[in-house]
Amino acid sequence: MNEHAKPLRLHVPEPTGRPGHPTDFSYLRLAPAGEARRPPIQARAADTAELAASLVRVLDDEGRAVGPWAPQLAPERLRAGLRAMLVTRIFDARMLIAQRQKKLSFYMQCLGEEAIAVAHAMALRGGDMCFASYRQPGLLIARQVPLSELICQLLSNECDPLKGRQLPVLYSRRKDGFFSVSGNLATQFIQAVGWAMASAIKGDTKIASGWIGDGSTAEPDFHNALTFAHVYRAPVILNVVNNQWAISTFQAIAGGERATFASRGVGAGIASLRVDGNDFLAVSAASQWAAERARHNLGPTLIEWVTYRAGAHSTSDDPSKYRPADDWQRFPLGDPVARLEAPPGDARRMVGAAGRAAAQGDRGRSGRRAEGGRAPWLAARRTRAVGRHHLRGRLRADARAPAPAARTDEERLMSTPAAATSTAPAAGTRTRMTMIQALRSAMDLMLARDPNVVIYGEDVGYFGGVFRVTEGLQAKHGRTRVFDAPISEGGIVGTAIGMAAYGLRPVVEIQFADYSYPAYDQIVSEAARLRYRSAGDFTAPITIRMPCGGGIYGGQTHSQSPEVLYTHVCGLRTVMPSNPYDAKGLLISAIECEDPVIFLEPKRLYNGPFDGHHDRPVVPWSKHPRGEVPEGYYTVPLESAAVQRPGSELTVLAYGTMVYVAEAAAAETGIDAEIIDLRSLWPLDLDTIVESVKKTGRCVVVHEATRSSGFGAELVALVQEHCFFHLEAPIERVTGWDTPYPHAQEWAYFPGPKRVGAAMRRAMES
Repeated sequence: MNEHAKPLRLHVPEPTGRPGHPTDFSYLRLAPAGEARRPPIQARAADTAELAASLVRVLDDEGRAVGPWAPQLAPERLRAGLRAMLVTRIFDARMLIAQRQKKLSFYMQCLGEEAIAVAHAMALRGGDMCFASYRQPGLLIARQVPLSELICQLLSNECDPLKGRQLPVLYSRRKDGFFSVSGNLATQFIQAVGWAMASAIKGDTKIASGWIGDGSTAEPDFHNALTFAHVYRAPVILNVVNNQWAISTFQAIAGGERATFASRGVGAGIASLRVDGNDFLAVSAASQWAAERARHNLGPTLIEWVTYRAGAHSTSDDPSKYRPADDWQRFPLGDPVARLEAPPGDARRMVGAAGRAAAQGDRGRSGRRAEGGRAPWLAARRTRAVGRHHLRGRLRADARAPAPAARTDEERLMSTPAAATSTAPAAGTRTRMTMIQALRSAMDLMLARDPNVVIYGEDVGYFGGVFRVTEGLQAKHGRTRVFDAPISEGGIVGTAIGMAAYGLRPVVEIQFADYSYPAYDQIVSEAARLRYRSAGDFTAPITIRMPCGGGIYGGQTHSQSPEVLYTHVCGLRTVMPSNPYDAKGLLISAIECEDPVIFLEPKRLYNGPFDGHHDRPVVPWSKHPRGEVPEGYYTVPLESAAVQRPGSELTVLAYGTMVYVAEAAAAETGIDAEIIDLRSLWPLDLDTIVESVKKTGRCVVVHEATRSSGFGAELVALVQEHCFFHLEAPIERVTGWDTPYPHAQEWAYFPGPKRVGAAMRRAMES
């Protein structure tokens, strides 16, 4: 019946112009100026569908401001906008020259896109936060950030506010409402939603503005942002700058061939507009409409700004290789500066003769300032003044994270087991708790103690989480302090970063550690590096709770121990408690920490200490001495290990469930083993480890994760480096196998007492 069916063919979009062949811009589907209606700010998302498909324009071909979107801007407002655009363009050109002169390593122009950033910035208020990409310096210039400070960052000189830690154009200006720009694409989009959510949680009046390019809309963070913004009605403006090209790929490759990018917002339940991004008046009007909508608690707006990337993607790019050389001159929406500067119609009259003279004078002054004026001169002078101390010449010394100060005797004492286990003051009565109850107690206490603490994740609100760790917290503290999140780990962590940037302390739950991988980019590239890359301008005090490990017949996707993926990352802290007392104290310390903390919870220990004998009943925490927990506030230091079992013949390094497996192995072999519960995997309490191994002369390392490149390999290397002349036998490792976690053969994979005991005997017999 299919003998006449035609073979399928893959469609690969192609631009309508290539080098040597002029572009046919009819694909833009332009609408006449003044044609688009202007709905009230209360409009539903569905009511903006036609606006997401057409084009909001104000300036017609004669320079007249026409239609319902024409804003009523005072002449001085127009002059300020024109001046900021001119300064942006001249600054852009001058810095491109500086890069060609090898004065800076890298540069990305915003030529042709000045109206979008400048007019949008002028529609916002001072306290609003912009989560920009690398092509919106106009946001900063419109907010009158000193050019000399921007230039110092571009030059990475001695006065660079980011201390040489970021590429040029990746600015960070908290005081000017400009979030630290990441080198990764789209990550800031979901973070803007998180910042806006935080503003709403705190009952503030500030809004957020997120930015993304057309090419980056293919990234998951774009779709996460749409989902979270819609679900929580976040007061955020989501800006998509459709400049037609993402390096060499045309906008159709990102999905702009048969539908507009704005239409994706309508599909997600978000009011959406498609706007002429080269029309300063249209940008101003649309931005003001979206800002009013957000400030009236009416939710997010997505705006697609149609413009053209006039220059190269970066100074490493040659656009003549993939597009016609005269595209910018032929682009039907024209030059945004020229359209506002010298149109023959209404806009010119709005600026006025005095305004034109002022604009020309400003351009002259801006030109002198950019070409030979004070700002670049001052930045260059600062570079010359330090000479050999220029950061590019001493990057290794100055651009790395500060080394920790040498420990005092008191600090070293605080890392010993005695000090680590006595950090709790007399915090009221003690009671026996499961680890679940201890974790819940910590979060309950911190929610009451700190109004900036919020808890959210999949199923953690009304239901209390799949392990019931957050049960009852929403009822007690409210739905804006403890709430459910969409099933999007990247969205959960991304919004948490935005909330932390606002000033909250999010505690988020990833339902299983195995599910954390979709959030890995936000954790590693964003949360971990935020303090470093912004030179302390922003921090990420986030606690990410992850139930981990096997022993529950969870199979390969519910039993993993991915701790080494996080201990490898600079800027992250990683902890794993083994008992209720440590669980509560460590979680309080994590919530109070200024750095992001990966908080791994061995789910096999939630209800009792599991020693690896799966065929025996587990002793509940109510009958175990380590189940006794103070009801009040106390902390356990994040950099401390604990000696759970003193011994003299052998040192066992373990954490999580393996602490009890090691105890069982020691009891069954009769070996006088000293068992150290690392509990803080990174930073590591190396002093306690070294002291023990030097005493016993033998060492066994135990963990549940796979063997190759596991955290045990790092422990073995450290023991070898620091205790080599004290070792009397080779270091032994007992780990999971280098296979996925098997469901039917779980106990063959799980490092039980038999395998650990055999390793202990080998160490003693060597």
